[in-house]
Amino acid sequence: MKTNQMFISFCLANACIALPMPVLADIKVSSSPAKPTAGRVLDHNEFHILENIAHRAESMMQLSNFIHTRVWPHAVTDARGRQGIFIGSSRPVLQENEGPLAIAKRPWVVFGLIAALKYAEGTSLGHIAFTDTDSFKKGRYYYDLDIILAREIQRDLLRGRLTPEQAYDAIVKHWEKITPTQGIALK
Repeated sequence: MKTNQMFISFCLANACIALPMPVLADIKVSSSPAKPTAGRVLDHNEFHILENIAHRAESMMQLSNFIHTRVWPHAVTDARGRQGIFIGSSRPVLQENEGPLAIAKRPWVVFGLIAALKYAEGTSLGHIAFTDTDSFKKGRYYYDLDIILAREIQRDLLRGRLTPEQAYDAIVKHWEKITPTQGIALK
């Protein structure tokens, strides 16, 4: 086994030495990645990856049985160039502050975050958008949470640093209400 690894290393080293210098000279190292374009339509592979995340997250959300949920990919990048998914409630939960829907809202949001991130590891998912039926009828808005903050909240929740109630409070503290007039949400 060790001999085989040494042989492979020897072959790779020789291949690098054998490359002509013009080929090596044409290799450019970029110090900063290219900036993503706002409103760019996702290519087939990017959309398919987000579609898989959305499908799996929706399946996981259906296990909860407290609010019917749809999850779908956003086919274009947002104004910040991020790829995202939408988690939508069939009930108007996001504006509720009293009653049974208000009680269901907190676990629904936290469970949605967990479901989305469970299947997003290693992908280019950049944000999670929470919406409900009222957001479609009254002003077309959604609540946007950046993936970096979402992962921090999930990590703290899974490590026991946050209770589910504290995780909800952290999500609400960091999400941003996006409306079409803000220039952040793209049509």
